[in-house]
Amino acid sequence: MRRLLATALTAVTLVAGAAGTATAAPDFDAVLDLDTVLDVSRNNLDSEHGGGVATDLSADPEVLRPLLDRARATGVDPARYAALLHQYWLAVAARNAGIDLNRWDPQLGLAANEQNLKNTFAYYQKLQREHPDFLWTGQGGLAGPSFGAGVMDVDLVRAVIGVRELRDALAQVTRTLDDVAAPASAELPEDLRAVLAVGHTITPEDIADFQVRVIAMSKHIFTDLLPQHEAYLAGGLDAIDEFHRAGIIDDRAVRAWRDLATGDPELVVRGNAELLHREQYQSIADQWDATREARGPVGRALTYLSTFGADPAIPGVVPPREAFPLTLTAGDPAGGPQWRLQTPLPAFNWSDRDARWEYITTHMLPKYRALAQDRPAELAVALSKPMDQQFLEQRALNRLVPILRSAARTTQVQYY
Repeated sequence: MRRLLATALTAVTLVAGAAGTATAAPDFDAVLDLDTVLDVSRNNLDSEHGGGVATDLSADPEVLRPLLDRARATGVDPARYAALLHQYWLAVAARNAGIDLNRWDPQLGLAANEQNLKNTFAYYQKLQREHPDFLWTGQGGLAGPSFGAGVMDVDLVRAVIGVRELRDALAQVTRTLDDVAAPASAELPEDLRAVLAVGHTITPEDIADFQVRVIAMSKHIFTDLLPQHEAYLAGGLDAIDEFHRAGIIDDRAVRAWRDLATGDPELVVRGNAELLHREQYQSIADQWDATREARGPVGRALTYLSTFGADPAIPGVVPPREAFPLTLTAGDPAGGPQWRLQTPLPAFNWSDRDARWEYITTHMLPKYRALAQDRPAELAVALSKPMDQQFLEQRALNRLVPILRSAARTTQVQYY
């Protein structure tokens, strides 16, 4: 009830102010006992709905800051005001990114969140421009438009690769291998079998569900890591320590920030890599698993199609389908003819955390580090390009020729 009263008073103040009536700001000391913002559940920690991490708290940093100051001043254990602390720095980050937390609701779908995606990645890039040691935000910001465009194009990618034609072509390849080298050993992986089985029946509702899930993951990454960045910028390692004492971050995250704070180039790289590991293994790993398993084989098919279409916009990085191409083999165990077909399809599913991490650490991470260290002027240009342009350049139709060239480079057939 007290939270509702405080919210109502805030609304009255805003309405009255808009009408030109001189109205004093609500006295939250009088309205709210400190207990009303302690031990609050972070019931939106996965960021799958609108608002912040705690839907019972305001998403306005100007409302949250006095309450946070009071909690600190009274010596309350940070674990009791963890939701307030997390919500405040998230609200600061969202405000600085030009995002309204209450309107950032993945459940509303792509159209309602397209600008939120763009603002997110623009903010990541801004942080990298202004703080050279923030490599995690730079890499995420540069790869982000590819991710965002991929969310938009997942249905288009399905059409571009021609699911029906692909199914027929692979069936013909398998039949040929069977004929040439019986008994054939050609077997399609589960991901590709899912695409061939249900790709041609995927509905707009399936696409919309997939987009909601991926948008939620984008918000979850922001919700977890950007409050840490804002707190660090404002309070250094003392602010990170408060996050730790509140139970918001673990020991590994603290060590990452201590590495970053040294300014030593190697330790800065290590600290940012640790933040990247947190993103992939703590923030979104379970959500990717759930996305892959959603709607039976449809979820697996869509996550695999998104892997095929992925092409991170980091100079020098080859797409997953080219970095780890799927290879089909067949042959006679008795020593007969052997066939090997390297396809232009990825050999892994982006939703698989370990395979995703291997690709990130062997391709994206070293290329971005080299770009930041050896070609800072090129990086600066890339990070300064208008976000609308970055998204447009990453749309599938605009990348069709490079995709076809990649397919041609990757496809190889051997008979021996």
